[in-house]
Amino acid sequence: MNNPEDSILAIDFGTVRIGLAISRYILAEPLEIIYNDESKFQKIKEICATHNIKKIIVGLSENEMARMTQVFAAELEAEIKSEWEYKPDLEYVDETLSSHSVHERLKSAKKSKRNANIDHYAASVFLQDWLDENF
Repeated sequence: MNNPEDSILAIDFGTVRIGLAISRYILAEPLEIIYNDESKFQKIKEICATHNIKKIIVGLSENEMARMTQVFAAELEAEIKSEWEYKPDLEYVDETLSSHSVHERLKSAKKSKRNANIDHYAASVFLQDWLDENF
């Protein structure tokens, strides 16, 4: 059963950057962007420990990234099962339009903001959608 007081981590996977967002009760907020390098799972593990994450939500889209995201999520799940002391639940959600939604919202922002990395904002969009549906 879902508890709105449990922290949830959302992951927007990318080949270069991985956007992270976190729930604060029933609100999602962008957390940070990490690089998709050999330290990604260790960084995610540290974030989960720091924020007492109970569930990880991985965004899946219906484009060419879907297969790479599924591979990443399978590797993350294996890492959790074999290397982590505690075991947050792992769930997939549709994030097909989250990046588009962020771009639309940024159209009115200054140019420097529009060109910023949005991965963690995209993660917060699909996390908020998930929170709205589940609480």
